[in-house]
Amino acid sequence: MKTPLPPLTPKEKSVLEFIEAHILSSGVSPSYQEIKDHFGLASFNSVQNYLKQLTNKGYISNPQNLKRAIQVLHSASAVQDQLQSKTVSTKTGSPRTQLLQARDEILSLPLLGKVAAGQPIEAIKHDEFVDVPPSMVKNPSKSFALKVQGDSMIEDGIFDEDIILIQKQNSANNGDIIVATVDNEATVKRFYLRPRPETGDADKMVELRPSNSTMKSMWYTPDEVEIRGIVVGLIRKF
Repeated sequence: MKTPLPPLTPKEKSVLEFIEAHILSSGVSPSYQEIKDHFGLASFNSVQNYLKQLTNKGYISNPQNLKRAIQVLHSASAVQDQLQSKTVSTKTGSPRTQLLQARDEILSLPLLGKVAAGQPIEAIKHDEFVDVPPSMVKNPSKSFALKVQGDSMIEDGIFDEDIILIQKQNSANNGDIIVATVDNEATVKRFYLRPRPETGDADKMVELRPSNSTMKSMWYTPDEVEIRGIVVGLIRKF
């Protein structure tokens, strides 16, 4: 009788699922740098600690001093059948695991806390992870998620408690829905760079416009607003 595998912590599970998804989509395991960037980890020691934990629990094999050598021995999700599929021969005759694209492949993005769809309320900070379909994210290593609080974006279909997916970048076009920090607090709004209407000054001002006709725009000088990224997707749980 086989000994049951030890349970994974939520973060261990997220790391394992990212490794699985990377192997399934690209045919090779992720590098330490890719794992570090994807999860926003502070150092390579953090990556090594997670991989050591997964190795000790029997979920992966991670030969030392070899690049992209992580092997998944046991899956954390429904991709297990694909990861444990039969071996086939390469052109050189050596066996390799046949990795098939799983329909339910997922990505784990860092959930960096709450963002106000109203007045800015909370600085972006690391919290946990959220699983999303890969089709919703073009660049996982430069993406993160936030939970919305408030109702100022309801006319764009963004409601309280929705999870929005953000692509990191520090610039935006007029009309983009962005996440920005003002005085170290995060908010989600439509972005416009234009003269301030009350004064007609030639100097540009940043308008952070709510998508709620009962609310007014907020105006800032460009140096007061730090664009953290643009909204590229939304997840709603019922």
